[in-house]
Amino acid sequence: MIEESISSEDPMASRMRRHAMVTAVLTIAPLTLLGVALTTRSWGEGLVTALCLLLVLGVLREWNLDGYPPRSVFAVVVTAMAWVAGAALTTSPLGFFPLALVGALMLARVRRRFLWIGLFALAVASMGTAAFVFHPFTTQRAATYLLLPSLGVLFVAAVIVISERAWSIAQRFERMREMETQLAVARERARFVNDLHDIQGQSLHVIKLKSAVARQMVRDDPERAESEMLEIQRLARETISETRAMTVNRYELNLAVELENAKRLCQSAGIAVDTHVDLAEGASAPPILAHVLREATTNLLRHAQPTMVTITASALIVEVANDGVAEASTGPEHGLARLRERVGAAGGRMTVTREPNLFVVRADFSPDRLDEVRS
Repeated sequence: MIEESISSEDPMASRMRRHAMVTAVLTIAPLTLLGVALTTRSWGEGLVTALCLLLVLGVLREWNLDGYPPRSVFAVVVTAMAWVAGAALTTSPLGFFPLALVGALMLARVRRRFLWIGLFALAVASMGTAAFVFHPFTTQRAATYLLLPSLGVLFVAAVIVISERAWSIAQRFERMREMETQLAVARERARFVNDLHDIQGQSLHVIKLKSAVARQMVRDDPERAESEMLEIQRLARETISETRAMTVNRYELNLAVELENAKRLCQSAGIAVDTHVDLAEGASAPPILAHVLREATTNLLRHAQPTMVTITASALIVEVANDGVAEASTGPEHGLARLRERVGAAGGRMTVTREPNLFVVRADFSPDRLDEVRS
């Protein structure tokens, strides 16, 4: 009966949905409480309505995607009894609200929700007929305990359904941002693989052919075999050098380009970015700093769920801080360990700091070491 699309969501989606429902409830509750305060004739009537609302809010706190909380059925029974008793005693005409709220929350998750909501509105209105057990039928009393509850249920249900629809749209946009981030990382990986293939593919193929030639000539023409082996060594050295240049110095030309790329990736994932950049015109930073920025950005997108990222960059330092600290104790730090060694080999220092609400990756060079690196 419950929609299948809801059961496939993760715990974070469950929290998002509950937050959407809480927002809807808080939108309706203040006006309802004000109406109850103005229409009740005693503190007892208002207290019963307030207790019913607290019961509904308690149910909402336990809401999840695996089914209805155990307390929800109890809440329906209690609020229905309170509404029937209130109608029979002709107390506040808004006493139906807690029942309407918990019922709308439950019916918002079923198939053919509009049919069930309509039937529920009729059921709540029919409970209002208790007002005629001890009091005569009048047009005013019928409007108060029959028409008002049915319209009120429809209004509350409409707010709940609209809130759930807005939550669903927001979730789809969130999934689209996640997919865009994953695609950006995949494109970057594919570009790296293609460049690596371009560099190594042809060289390895030539090395293979020359190795076969050298093997054939090792007895018949030792001099040519030696020449081929020397050529193989030269090709291997060039391939290693070009591969190292690609993997280590791929983005060494412009740290500003990496900054823009990091900002674009974070913003596409829905993360706010605050940058503090001090790159004077003509100043050149060590190539490894750009690589630190790229690696730190990739790690926070893969291992954390930040809402805010702060990037500080200059010719001496790169620092990336985010508030989405990963739960795992080994993850991003393990992936950055090799990069830390490379920064140290280049004469710099790299630190990874984890705080309760902050994860910071920082690499820096002293001015004298920077001159050595540039030279």
